[in-house]
Parts: sequence; C-alpha cells; structure tokens
Amino acid sequence: MKPRNKKQEQILAMSGQLRPLTTAQKQWALTHTIDNYALKFKKGKAVCLICGHEWEAEEGMCRCPHCGAKVEVKATTQRVVRERSYFNIITAVKGFQVIRMFLMIVEFRKGMKANPGFVEIGSYWIDKHGHTTVVGLQRTLGHYIDSFAFGSPLEIRHDNDAYRHIAGQWVYSKIKVTDTIKRNGFKSSTYQIHPVTLFQQLLTNPKAETLMKANEIELLRYLCIRPAYKADIDIYWNTIKVANRNGYKVKDSQMWIDYIKMLERSGKDILSPKYICPSNLKGIHDKYVEKVNRQRAKERMLADRKRAEADKATFEELKGRYIGLSMTDGIINLHTLDSITEYYEQGEREHICVGSARYYLKADTLVFTATMKGKTIATVEISLNDFSILQCRAFANDVCKYTEQIAGIINANKTLIAERQTA
Repeated sequence: MKPRNKKQEQILAMSGQLRPLTTAQKQWALTHTIDNYALKFKKGKAVCLICGHEWEAEEGMCRCPHCGAKVEVKATTQRVVRERSYFNIITAVKGFQVIRMFLMIVEFRKGMKANPGFVEIGSYWIDKHGHTTVVGLQRTLGHYIDSFAFGSPLEIRHDNDAYRHIAGQWVYSKIKVTDTIKRNGFKSSTYQIHPVTLFQQLLTNPKAETLMKANEIELLRYLCIRPAYKADIDIYWNTIKVANRNGYKVKDSQMWIDYIKMLERSGKDILSPKYICPSNLKGIHDKYVEKVNRQRAKERMLADRKRAEADKATFEELKGRYIGLSMTDGIINLHTLDSITEYYEQGEREHICVGSARYYLKADTLVFTATMKGKTIATVEISLNDFSILQCRAFANDVCKYTEQIAGIINANKTLIAERQTA
C-alpha cells in the first residue's frame, strides 16, 4: 500500500535504512527461540545440531561442550531436523518506538554446522502519541495465519492478527527505547507483556506509567491483557493506590482483583488496608468465594420465591383440585405438595430441583412426598395421563429403594386420583 501522508512516507523511508541483524542477535535467536537437540544414534556419539560437535553424552538435557548451547540429547535415527521461530528486536528511531519482527528458518543436519536463514516480516512504528503504523510483507490467502509473500516488498500495511501474534513472540534481551518511554518508567524488560500494547499504554495511560514506576508488574500485565481488565484497573484505582501506599505487592493480579470485587459485593470497605492487603490471598479469596456463592444462592432463592408468587394463580388452577390428596398402605404415606412454598421447601430439604425447576407448573404431572414413620423417604412425580411413576427420588436425587411399594400404592388409588382429576 502506498504511503498516504508525510508520516507514512517518513516511516517507510526510515524502515529501509534499518540495520541488518547482528551476529549476536542471530546467535541468540538460534540458541533461545527454538528447541535445540543433540542426536544420538545407536552406534556413535551425540551430535550437536547447532555446531556439529560430537561427544559422549547420555540422553537428557545438557550443554554442548563446544558451543555452550543447552541441548536435549535424543536417541533417534532422524538425521535432519527443521525448525522455525519468530522473534523481535526492539529499537528506537528518531522518536519512534520500533518493534522489528523476524522469521528464522533453520535446517539441522548431522555433522554440519547450523546455518539459519532470516526474513524480516515487518515492523511496528509507534509515535509519541501511541499511534501505530505497520510496515510489513504482504499476507497471502492460506490455511495458516502467518502466510506471507516472501518476495513482496516491505510496505505500509493494515494491522492484523498475524502481525500482532508475531510481535508477541520472543523478544531480544537488549532493548532500546525512546526517551519518552524511558522517562515513563520503562527499565529493561517487557515482562512478557505484548510490546506494542505495553509501549502504547506507557505513552498514553498515566496509570500504566505509575504501575511501571511502582514496580507493580503483575497489575501492569493485567492492565495490558484486554480492555475489560484495563477497565477494572480504572474502577479500582483508588484501592490499588491504598494497597501500594501500605507496601502491599500484588503477586497474582487476577486473584486479587477478583477478591476486591467480592469484597465490594459483600459490602466491605475496599479502601481499608485491613481488607485489601491480605497476608494469605488465596485463603481469604477462597473464603469469600464460598461467602459470595451462598449470597448468590440466597438471592436466587428469593428471586425464585418472588416468581413463584406470580405463579400462584396458575398453580391453583392446575393443582387446586388435588390439594389434600393422600393415600397409604399402612406403612408408607403419600401426600401431595399443596402449595408452591411446599415445593420449594421439599426441594431445599431433599436437595432436589422440584421447586427451582418449577414442577408446580407442569400441567400433566402431580408431585407427592412419601414418608415413613414421619420421615421423608422420597419425592414422587406421577403422570396424570396413565398414573405411572415418572420419577421417584430419595435424598439428593438418590435411588429410592421403596419405588415398587410406592408404585403399588399409586396403582391401588388410581380411582381416587381420577375422581379428583374430573372434579
């Protein structure tokens, strides 16, 4: 794409003047961004695929005594290994923060020194206002996100997921940044944060600058992950400042923010060091998880009860004629659930969903509670079409061992149920 303004023309011109990769950068990419192996054959020594050195070694991780690379000694008959990786070089050019993206392709052969090839995929140029411009190779249509036309020129391109993905891969340890970014707290590492997002936030977001200078890296990482998390930082910024003033370091940002949210839901003071600076974050977090779950269950129950009040007229129309219906064989007693409240109480007591699932609104079924010696032994749902048992559940949906006996009571009283049905 042709440059559309003077800024893009300037960036494209400077892009063509960037220095090629240094020997140190290439060596770093070879030894750090791919899995390195030393192949060991049935007859012979281990062979380092990086430098071609041979030595006696057992299987497992070790260092090549010649080049010093950390390699995995692997017994195999394979003689050729092909690897590829993406990595980034971060530098600064005339006030622009630049993230250069590279592809390394290397073929390892037994007895030969590795000779990797490098292709520059493109670069991100970030100005002092945090605006980005992408210079890159042309993407091609294909199954893979990183399909590029390697013969195409480096031109101004639209940002996309492929460039974003590559820019988030390996980062060379020696980083050069603009004076503005250095002033805003950047030290010497991206801390495994996507560099484009990190530099944009440091240039445009005072909260990111404060977190970087306060060495609150976990919270800075949380802020940079996604917009919704950035909104959490904005919402609880005063809480973060209080915690920082009290010397509290957040080691697990996701858990800590979740904990603060639960404190707020529970009506606690989220500006009090007593609550927001726990010594055992996981323990207190788990305690509040249980507390909030109980609170949610209670709220859900109240909502169900309110909804049940609205269903009262329908319930009376469907089940009113069966109210007070009971039957027994002298040992087991069956009695209908005669109100919506009884459905909920039965469900809570027996740990079943007869109330929450609104069985009281089923037009073609009828629910009984079965008791023996005054103790509930089952909740029974029967069909009003043929009076067969649809469900017979003991406590917590367990199997009821009295199902056949209960079925006998239902069969013996079909006429009684039918009379109520036609009343």
